[in-house]
Amino acid sequence: MKRPPAVYVVIGAGKTGIDACLWLLQNQVSPDDICWIVPRDPWLQNRANVQPGEEFFERSFGAFAIQAEIAAAAETIDALFAQLEATGQLLRLDTGVTPTMYHGAIVSLAELDALRQIQNVVRMGRIQRIERDRILLERGTVESSTERLYVDCSASAVERRPATPIFTGRKITVQMVRALQPTFSSAFIAHIEASIDGEAEKNELCTPIPMSDAPHDWLNMMLMNLTNQDRWRRDPQLRDWITRSRLDRFSDLAHKVTPRGEAAPPVASHPGTS
Repeated sequence: MKRPPAVYVVIGAGKTGIDACLWLLQNQVSPDDICWIVPRDPWLQNRANVQPGEEFFERSFGAFAIQAEIAAAAETIDALFAQLEATGQLLRLDTGVTPTMYHGAIVSLAELDALRQIQNVVRMGRIQRIERDRILLERGTVESSTERLYVDCSASAVERRPATPIFTGRKITVQMVRALQPTFSSAFIAHIEASIDGEAEKNELCTPIPMSDAPHDWLNMMLMNLTNQDRWRRDPQLRDWITRSRLDRFSDLAHKVTPRGEAAPPVASHPGTS
């Protein structure tokens, strides 16, 4: 039986890199045997704030309200993120390192505690080259050896591209119309294609939201999300479709709650709209 590598080198601090580190830890790999290459530290979403079940209503919708209030009051990007972190909306790997990336990755507090066990975190930018005895990065060099196993998690799941009209003649360029939700966005675009005739109206309802990269994109995405949501809510049939979509549990949950915050009676398969 082959012996395991002396050290696992995880490359990348996006969701895939995070999951790779967590998988190693869950499979009894010592934190001391993990070297984590973190080219850019990420801001992370708190999993506790994005649970769609009825039992999480107050926490999840309360988080939406808190984030909107913070965004409205913040005078600088730094102040915005300081408050988002202070109220538990966003998290970071190391409180002494200011994140420069936001890809919307989600972690629980328990997962964050586990990740913080890894002490060998290399913050020297992206890898330029890997040699037999060293790793060359943008801002330095790290010793290495042939006893190390490299786990490459550096590729982006969603390529960041400039927004373009989704409907152009017979061509549909699929993009996100709700931030960080490609599956819902694809279903929504398909519904608009099947139910709306005019190209201008289709594009009005499907304003693309580019994939986030830097922290300030959090603010841009919130604004674009609210703008798109405002357009959608004006159409009763569209609101009804969104509420019934299994890919949007939050809208359905919101419609089951009365203005007083009490749980509304169970609804039929075609819930009403507010």
